[in-house]
Amino acid sequence: MKKLSMLLLTVLMTISVAAGCSKPGNDGQAPGQQGEGNEQVTKFTYLKPVWGPATYQKGGPFEKELFQKANVEIDVQIVPVTDYNTKVKTIIGSGTVPDVVWGSGPSDAFFKQTQDAGAFLPINEYLDKYPVVREAVPESLWEWLKDEHGNVYFLPNTLNPDVQFMMYYRQDWFDELGIEVPTTTAEFEAVLEKIKNSKIDGDKKLPLTAADMWTLKDLATSFGTSLNGWEPSPDNPDWLQPFFQNPKQLEFYLWVQKLKREGLIDPDFLVSPNSHKSEDKFKAGNSAILISHYNSYPTIVSEIKKTDPNAKVGIISPLVGPHGDKGGVRTVLPIDRGFYISAKAKDPDGIFRYLAWQLTEGHDMMKYGIEGKNYEIKNGRKILFPEDQMPNEYKRPQMEPFWTLMPFSDTGAVDWEYNKDWMENLGVSDVYDLYKQKYEEYSANKYPDYRNKFILSATELEIGSKLHEDFMNTVISGLPINYKLTKDDWNKQVELWLKAGGSTILEEVNRNQTDKSKPSFN
Repeated sequence: MKKLSMLLLTVLMTISVAAGCSKPGNDGQAPGQQGEGNEQVTKFTYLKPVWGPATYQKGGPFEKELFQKANVEIDVQIVPVTDYNTKVKTIIGSGTVPDVVWGSGPSDAFFKQTQDAGAFLPINEYLDKYPVVREAVPESLWEWLKDEHGNVYFLPNTLNPDVQFMMYYRQDWFDELGIEVPTTTAEFEAVLEKIKNSKIDGDKKLPLTAADMWTLKDLATSFGTSLNGWEPSPDNPDWLQPFFQNPKQLEFYLWVQKLKREGLIDPDFLVSPNSHKSEDKFKAGNSAILISHYNSYPTIVSEIKKTDPNAKVGIISPLVGPHGDKGGVRTVLPIDRGFYISAKAKDPDGIFRYLAWQLTEGHDMMKYGIEGKNYEIKNGRKILFPEDQMPNEYKRPQMEPFWTLMPFSDTGAVDWEYNKDWMENLGVSDVYDLYKQKYEEYSANKYPDYRNKFILSATELEIGSKLHEDFMNTVISGLPINYKLTKDDWNKQVELWLKAGGSTILEEVNRNQTDKSKPSFN
């Protein structure tokens, strides 16, 4: 906690000095108005996580065309998302906050305290001046993001709350081994055991591969719970409790530990987390089952069929768990990170002009890329090429560093008409009906986080991160792969957390969040 306080003091001192010698604007010039045709180039630095391979190269053709069309020069620094939380805190702690910096938003203690220290710019006036930016985000989310004075600092990255991580399996291998598709978690475990003890084409195959615990969030719903979410206490529906107090969550973690201990899941699981590594193993024919993002299915099928035309990739329906619960989707708050503008940024107006451009004239370029390089026009629709048909300099790693604000209308309900055309382009239209059916099966049962993380607890903001690190992190991150950790170890840490201040956090959260009904974000 002392380390965090010193970090924030450094930020505050840096901001205070900067505030005395500069103010927002184009170095003293009147900022350009939207639609004025201001020819001054907008220049800013940008720190951003990337979910894809971190292979971006500065000066590429996509970047050059973007800079020319948007009238910008962006000095972008990317960090793999798995390393981002550590890296961004180090950078902010140095006092050199980039002009635009991604973060977790004011529900996170570090970013809330950094925001309160004056490191970030309040953006209310810019949201009023650029209504297209405001309208990209539902008004209810802006309300959540206001601080106690009514100021907004954070621009959220919105997403579809139904983000399924479905179970893909090699149907041809199942047929070869005479394996029935599992319908329960017990049957699923038995299937993994059979695959482990079998050979396919003369080789052993990994029974299951997945990137990390979050990838398993929809499998966890079969245990009747919302992974890592707050839910009502079994004894009191008006009392919310964190996941580590929920016996069903602990039961799921122990089940995953069992899978890992018995060699039923990839040995790299949680040891070398990487979403692309697990997908690559499945596509290369090294694993029988993969759990991954719903949007990956068409490209996975397409790439496997290129090397094995007889391969069949099915989708396992949500399973029924040990207590009779039918699984589904662990829905999420429709915000996944977002970004702040530094209080020291010289041209915030120019940054908002760029955001407005991305949402209007630049929308198609940011969403689809460049015609003839990333997509073609088919039946009046822009349809992406298969990845191997795109030039390397136009693939996702060269585009992702410049993605900022995607309108919520682009992230809501799945556009199945688009998917139909896209899958035809990929040569996998034969599995379109299956894909749509399974997506709808997962969507039928929703397991949300009941906690509104923007309704804050003062104690949580002050010491919540420290309590988590001191008491809970060891068992939460360690239990699935540390076979010495037990149910008793987990429960002991929960008791220590409660005594050290967790009970106060519980009281404050339940007092401050009066609406404890099941949320729906659609």
